[in-house]
Amino acid sequence: MNLFKIIFMNFKQNIKTSLLYLCAMIFSVASYYNFLSMRYNPQLLEAQEVSKYVESASYSASMLMIMFLIFFIIYSSNFFLNQRKKEIGVYAFMGIDNYKMAFIFASEGLLLGTLSVIIGLAIGIVFSKLFMMMIAKIALLNITIEFFISKKAVLSTIIVYSIILGVTFLKGYFQVIRTNLIDLLNSLKKEEELPKINYFKGIASIAIISIGYYIAINYEILGFGNTSIITILLTIWGTYWMFNSFFSIVIRYLINKKSFLYKGTNIISISNISFRIKNNYRTLAAVTILITTSITSFATVSSLRYFADHNHKVEVPYTISYVSADEDIIEKVDNIIEASSHNVQLTERVNFLNVPVVENFQSANQVVVVKLSDFKKILSDLEVENKEKIIPRFNFSKGEAGYVHRPGTAISILDLNNITIGDVDFNIKTDIKVPLLGAGVPYPCIVVDDNDYLRLKSSFEEKQFNGIILDNQENTKDLTMELANAIPPEEINLYTYYVAGATFYDMVGIVYFVGAFLALVFIFATGSIIYFKILSESFRDRNKYQILKKVGTTDLEISNSVSKQVGIFFIMPLIIGSIHSIVAILVLGKVMKYSFVVPTAISIVMFALVYGVFYLFTTRKFITVVK
Repeated sequence: MNLFKIIFMNFKQNIKTSLLYLCAMIFSVASYYNFLSMRYNPQLLEAQEVSKYVESASYSASMLMIMFLIFFIIYSSNFFLNQRKKEIGVYAFMGIDNYKMAFIFASEGLLLGTLSVIIGLAIGIVFSKLFMMMIAKIALLNITIEFFISKKAVLSTIIVYSIILGVTFLKGYFQVIRTNLIDLLNSLKKEEELPKINYFKGIASIAIISIGYYIAINYEILGFGNTSIITILLTIWGTYWMFNSFFSIVIRYLINKKSFLYKGTNIISISNISFRIKNNYRTLAAVTILITTSITSFATVSSLRYFADHNHKVEVPYTISYVSADEDIIEKVDNIIEASSHNVQLTERVNFLNVPVVENFQSANQVVVVKLSDFKKILSDLEVENKEKIIPRFNFSKGEAGYVHRPGTAISILDLNNITIGDVDFNIKTDIKVPLLGAGVPYPCIVVDDNDYLRLKSSFEEKQFNGIILDNQENTKDLTMELANAIPPEEINLYTYYVAGATFYDMVGIVYFVGAFLALVFIFATGSIIYFKILSESFRDRNKYQILKKVGTTDLEISNSVSKQVGIFFIMPLIIGSIHSIVAILVLGKVMKYSFVVPTAISIVMFALVYGVFYLFTTRKFITVVK
């Protein structure tokens, strides 16, 4: 029998074990192709308003996938080698040359990878139109997507995966050559021992993570940039020590608690877990970090979309807004609107002071000033949510003011204390993000008492803001174009609902879609890593469970024991990773001054559901192996 027949036979025999890996690879290839083809799709490139967002999103997503897949493929190949060591050892004992064995093993991985690329590319091409239609839908693009095969994307996908698979082939080849015969034959007979208890590391792990959380929540102390780096390092350090020592302390406590240990099948599952902590804590910690990254990434892009949807009222409280006190311009705008198919629901006219230069003010070098009575009127007219709680915060004493963040501000980490306008000093009593003048006046707003406004009026130019709310504002493209043709937009700072929707919110939709898709790939790969790790444990435990069956243990008891043993390895990383993610999103919400409880909860639930499918699949496979 020649080498290629042996390779093909082994491939057919082991395809079931490799099925999850094959599915993950196929999905990744299909995703990678579609991310690349975004960059070359003619319909998306013709949409000038989003082409730059598509190109940057495509590049970022493809690079992230390459880095993650290198890790995933290398880890998976190590798993397959460990599983096949005894089999390769038998071949060596039979006199087969080491180089031939290495070629057989490495070629199986190469064949599996090649099959993944072929099927993945085919699926990616077939579903590419659907992928692009989803992007166009989320980005609110009114374009028709045609079926398109990007030759550049196909070629790039083949080249990238060929390089990765080639490196993996060489790695597996030399890894087999360097392994001696004794190690191969005894690969599944390594002596197991309980891990040593280190109370210092166990307790310190909780303290380190807690310190990381405290620093993250109080990011003002060290600055946002320094806080991010320190928090990430402390969290990773604490997580590794937690699984290395704290987890061991908990398991040892459960073993010593006889009332729990001898209940049901706990003695079997807990004993197996206790012996495996020493070898698995690095994997569990790494999986926890991956889970944290996946949940946080998905929660962040979900929060961004959630924030954008809700922040739209802050950015665009009016269908049409412009700055002018010229009665002729106001009449012309009113006549154009009256001649349109839209009905006016609200007209807001308010004066403000334009302060072109503000020295020694970190937030901005230009602000506008609005008097308190107009601020309260606008909040009432726009029916701002929680206005009853907001307005009391703006009850000023002399020399006090309120700060309304500039429209478009997503993250603000500035400490606002005081501001000097002209020759008057104001203490910033409160700062808030609410609908006021909208993005048509793209500057921070200082709200002052009416008397202070009159004092400042003599020193600065006063302008008139005009805000109009219409019905059916989603269909204002033609009206926007008509207004822009009638009056030069730059003269009156014309800003409309249509203009807002064609810029920032297109980008948010694309980022959300790409981020969500990447999170799905990472979740799938993370679940696969745990599956491979636990499956390798099942082969080690097979003899133990066979002995238990001989002494009278029922199939149901074995199933219960396996469910608990597998469940611990799935649940612990999920719980700790979710807690890490919640803290990260809480900090994001604090920085953006918005609550992201809903998108975070949805992200965790979705991740847990997908993770639950992997748990059921892994448990079933484990039971099949040990029985």
